[in-house]
Amino acid sequence: MNKLHCNDIHAMANTYGIEAALKILEREIKDVFAAYGIVVDPRHLSLVSDYMCFEGVYKPLNRYGMQSNSSPLQQMTFETSYKFLKEATMLGSHDELLSPSACLVVGKVVKGGTGLFDLKQPLK
Repeated sequence: MNKLHCNDIHAMANTYGIEAALKILEREIKDVFAAYGIVVDPRHLSLVSDYMCFEGVYKPLNRYGMQSNSSPLQQMTFETSYKFLKEATMLGSHDELLSPSACLVVGKVVKGGTGLFDLKQPLK
């Protein structure tokens, strides 16, 4: 056997490690978009798969994966906002407003892209 093709991310992570699972995840995401004729820059797919695997384990990109996120506002911007709002209120959680999603919720400029720097010359 010269090639092995598996789309079970958990099995690949358990057998060959998280980096192998990361590559499988990238390929599977690319294949899903390709089925609809959508071409996505591989760097974007890499960002998504890196986010899902950066803790050393596969983390789903859904409401269950967001439960481990420390930003209540970022959690609320994903799928089940009422549930996350209720939990944050009951636990007295606070948000440091470090994630782009949390910043957008409160109208704060995101520290990225055009918000990454301050203008030195005032606009008239």
